Amino acid sequence: MKLNIQPGNTRSSAALSFLIESRLIALADRQRIEEAAVRLADHREGSPRYQASIQLRVPGPDLHAVACDHTLRNAVQKALDAIEGQIAAREGRRRARRRSQLQLSSAARTARGW
Repeated sequence: MKLNIQPGNTRSSAALSFLIESRLIALADRQRIEEAAVRLADHREGSPRYQASIQLRVPGPDLHAVACDHTLRNAVQKALDAIEGQIAAREGRRRARRRSQLQLSSAARTARGW
């Protein structure tokens, strides 16, 4: 996995970079990630002030999440939580599709015997 953190006009700490890297590595166990781009922004006039944007290149459609908060760490955590939710939703759809295919194949096997 290639990881690209763009701090923009913010000061990204080592602890924040470690948080991003560790959470994305944990997600890589559930979903193959080819490339991750994390953009951090500080909108000084806006409220909430900080924005985190995450784009993951994965097989199939890419995953995107944007989150804003009053602290940079919370914005990053919200964006990572949104990405985890998208991966969980994909896993659920994949399981449901497999389950329905198994039911269809077992019904076809029993229908042939009659």
